Amino acid sequence: MSEPIKPPEHNVTNHDYSRREHFTYAGPPITDFHAHVTMTSPDDKTAGPAGGWAEKGSSDSAAMMMDVGTEFGVGLTVSMCPAQDIAPLRARLGDRLLFNAMINKKADESVETAYRTLDEFLEAGVKIIKLWSAPRGRERGLVVDAPWRIESLRRAWKAGVKIAMVHVGDPDVWWTHTYQDTAKFGTKDSQYAPFLRMMDMFPEFIWIGAHMGGDPEHPDHLEEMLNRYPNYHIDTSATKWQVREVSPRAEAIRALITRYPTRFLFGSDLVTRHGLTREHYVSRYWCQRTLWESVWNGPSPISDPDFTPTGESGQTPLLRGVGLPTDVLRLVYSENARKLLGI
Repeated sequence: MSEPIKPPEHNVTNHDYSRREHFTYAGPPITDFHAHVTMTSPDDKTAGPAGGWAEKGSSDSAAMMMDVGTEFGVGLTVSMCPAQDIAPLRARLGDRLLFNAMINKKADESVETAYRTLDEFLEAGVKIIKLWSAPRGRERGLVVDAPWRIESLRRAWKAGVKIAMVHVGDPDVWWTHTYQDTAKFGTKDSQYAPFLRMMDMFPEFIWIGAHMGGDPEHPDHLEEMLNRYPNYHIDTSATKWQVREVSPRAEAIRALITRYPTRFLFGSDLVTRHGLTREHYVSRYWCQRTLWESVWNGPSPISDPDFTPTGESGQTPLLRGVGLPTDVLRLVYSENARKLLGI
């Protein structure tokens, strides 16, 4: 007897994504401030860093994702991709894309590697830099305030870069498995100390905390940071994480964003990879817009391995819409990003 066909990860509830009557936003085009639009190849990995194929790769997946974004109201996307992908992506997608430079290096590489990477991005005209500093990067020296990153910021500022994005922290639930060894990875609270030092050291930068500041589980912590640093902003990216953790705190998150409406930026965290279907991209944009602008209430259609079902829940987390006010949505979806980018 054959086993039943497993539903795709992007739609485990057999949801009809054409149902969009609950979308309320009808303002200017949305800016997706956090995405990974890259060149792709059949040799792409299913997770981890993406892109880097340059002209040897294909821009078809990127074009498909951007077309889906247009269908969901996205007019501009800020992408993180390897520097060599920028030219072929610009050639095909033009001014629908802007680029954010990820400044990383391997543990055994010299600091000059990071500086060369920065120079490549600056030559391509990038105006944002990204410091990826998740706990799993500590072994590679990818802490926010590593000396070579401090120097990279200084060089970037001199070159005209005004915006720095940081990934710090990860979902609370990861400290029950991936980060159980806190002697190695640190506690979640401890992730923020080097980030705060950097914001104190470089108050001239506009700072962006990726993935709801890495802490949607604690809106009070996000508010503390917003109060302390007037140049600190937060993006809404990482769909499964935000659906899982924002939904049970919908009222608190709505109140927080409404109190600081000019400090939040829409982001998807979508990644282009070879073989991903159109419906994969549809599912993420559908969930993001449903979460922020509606009061829709039901099971998330996306598979979430970090969700633990209980006797009272289904197999996926509850997606409970935050229902942001229209004037706030206009800021979060469009005007805040355009102001920061000088558009």
